[in-house]
Amino acid sequence: MAFTTLMMFQLFDVYNCRSRTRSAFSGFFANKWLLAAIASGLFAHALVIYVPVLQAAFRTVPLSGADWLIATGVSATLLVLMELVKAVLRRARWDPGA
Repeated sequence: MAFTTLMMFQLFDVYNCRSRTRSAFSGFFANKWLLAAIASGLFAHALVIYVPVLQAAFRTVPLSGADWLIATGVSATLLVLMELVKAVLRRARWDPGA
């Protein structure tokens, strides 16, 4: 679970890293290479978790659907919190009196 959760944190964080102030959801599907990299990362991770030879090499066990939901939910908190921070930063830069 920890391995998967950490991997998912990185996949969510890649969208935060695109801009310090712009929303991660702005142009979410615009970068096809980024989407392909994320899909490739998820696929490789699934191989490590579900292919017996790789399970032995990496000492992993198969995850249930509930485990994936928990890992995704916990990891998504990073995206949500950073979206709040970015919203505050955007609002702080907006000066209606200027």
